[in-house]
Amino acid sequence: MSLYNFHSSQWGHSLLIVSSILLVTGMISLISASAVIGIQKHNDVFYFVKKQLLGILLGALLGYIVLKMPVRFWQKTSSFLLIINIILIILCFVPSLQAPGAAARRWIKLGPFTVQPSEFLKITYSAFVASLLAKFSLEERRKVWGIPFIIFIFSLAVISGIILKQPSTGTLFTLVTASIAMYLAAGMTPVQLLSLALIVAIGGFYVVQKTPYRLERIIYFMSPEKDPLGKGYHILQSLLGIGSGGLWGVGWGRSVQKFNYLPESHTDAIFAIIAEEFGFIGSVFILFLFLMLFSLGLKIARSARTKFETFFAIGLICNICIQALINIGVMTGVFPFTGVPLPFISYGGSAMITTLVSVALLYKIALKRG
Repeated sequence: MSLYNFHSSQWGHSLLIVSSILLVTGMISLISASAVIGIQKHNDVFYFVKKQLLGILLGALLGYIVLKMPVRFWQKTSSFLLIINIILIILCFVPSLQAPGAAARRWIKLGPFTVQPSEFLKITYSAFVASLLAKFSLEERRKVWGIPFIIFIFSLAVISGIILKQPSTGTLFTLVTASIAMYLAAGMTPVQLLSLALIVAIGGFYVVQKTPYRLERIIYFMSPEKDPLGKGYHILQSLLGIGSGGLWGVGWGRSVQKFNYLPESHTDAIFAIIAEEFGFIGSVFILFLFLMLFSLGLKIARSARTKFETFFAIGLICNICIQALINIGVMTGVFPFTGVPLPFISYGGSAMITTLVSVALLYKIALKRG
């Protein structure tokens, strides 16, 4: 094995180590964050911890299967997998398949399992875009209205329309940003970027006009104190929890916000619980781990053997880390409120499986054996 391949393999091993640390950190945090809601809703303090462990086991099993498959499988079947994924998302709108008690149409009930199909787009759509970009030369990819750019915009528009109907704004923002990052790496020109930005701006304006609650989120994001018990409640409670943590935190298991003060304390809002219990030091530790993960993902992408693997790796790592950035940004009041889980850490089976399979794919690319 060459020195270059050796380094690539080492980056893959480092990726697994950082991912494992994030998983362990997540489980430690979830034990505390989910304890109150677990005992209240299910009479079991470890209810959500047990279900999270099941998600990790399923994700690890699927990740192991992925490691046995050649990476080119994802390139050859990307269109087919994306179509299947879109069909599953459309099934979320079928009343008989919707998960009971879910306000948004993001989940479907498959036997004993509740699945969020839009999460899997972070893999299938990344594979589709990577395959699309790899098919064309740099010159063709850089044409303002060339075939690859038109297909990219059209596919993004279709997926955006479906996801916004659910709605799942946070997931869509993650997908759009990650896919744009892939195209930028493939040679997107400033004119293409401006054209895309204009299309996104027009689409965003139309969506806000048709769904006033999204505009309300932006308004109360800027001034949450205007409605402290309503629209601004979530962000104010999150900031209160983060501020209460100080430098070192109040201590593991001693969070006050998890006692029904902060909604979704074990899922989307778990970072606020971490900041409260482990303080500024714990928060910086989480940020550092995600920065390491992002750096390793980019190194794996740069060392990939094929254009497809490079673009695919960029899409996978960007989906994970952009989602983490959005989650932490929302909890700290940097971004308007939207619900996305913190990868590796928040409770959620579909999100956990998607994250672990993505890590397995990155590791497979790093090994240069497929």
